[in-house]
Amino acid sequence: MSYASQIPSKMLSAHAPTRPHETILLGLPPTGPRPSYIFMTKRNLIRWFIKEVQWATPRNVAFFVEGKCTSKIRRAYSSELSEMQRENDRTLRLKRIKNQDGKYAYTLSAKSLPTFLFNHDVCLRDVIGKFLHGHGLLDVSFEQPADATVLHYRLELDNGHMSDKQLENKLRHYAGIGGQVIFIMRHRQCPRLEPRRLQKIFNLSEKVFPNMPNKILGACFTQYLENGIVWNRKGSAKIQISQ
Repeated sequence: MSYASQIPSKMLSAHAPTRPHETILLGLPPTGPRPSYIFMTKRNLIRWFIKEVQWATPRNVAFFVEGKCTSKIRRAYSSELSEMQRENDRTLRLKRIKNQDGKYAYTLSAKSLPTFLFNHDVCLRDVIGKFLHGHGLLDVSFEQPADATVLHYRLELDNGHMSDKQLENKLRHYAGIGGQVIFIMRHRQCPRLEPRRLQKIFNLSEKVFPNMPNKILGACFTQYLENGIVWNRKGSAKIQISQ
């Protein structure tokens, strides 16, 4: 049986159980009803995700459905998405779109792909997929100033190129905004430097939000895709998404 042949049981519960080593997001409850997906087919689940994030690669879909992406899993979802381009119903049929560099993704309605920000946006969708895999079907917004928003959690993906001043200014954007911000710290050339970037954002958050240790949460990009754990500057953060 292929990885893409069934929906993992974790995706069939409205709230994934907390594992002992996991963190729990503190914050406000969701503001609206979530879609019912106990009886969703695998392909409908994939379409839901692609609609929420506008377009997706096989890797993005793998993190959403499986919570991980090996080369074997990626190949399975690449085949699955390719087959979904041949649906008889045009409203269900996926389209493959390309950017100017020839990179491609799958969509239901998007007309184009970014070129300059493509790699960043693919990694962002990896994070969103991993987040939704652990917490269920939640609305996703790409409204600024965050890279993405899920419920009251603002997601920021750092590529490792911003200076301390630029990072501090980004933190200050959230001074008057409620909820929490999750910084996922990625380093394009050298993943082993991601912990250093994470410590940097926590040091800056203590300066900008000295009395709000849970305002800024964070994780290393590589580590987050492996275990889904998020931290605050004092250690692991208790994370809970209320139903």
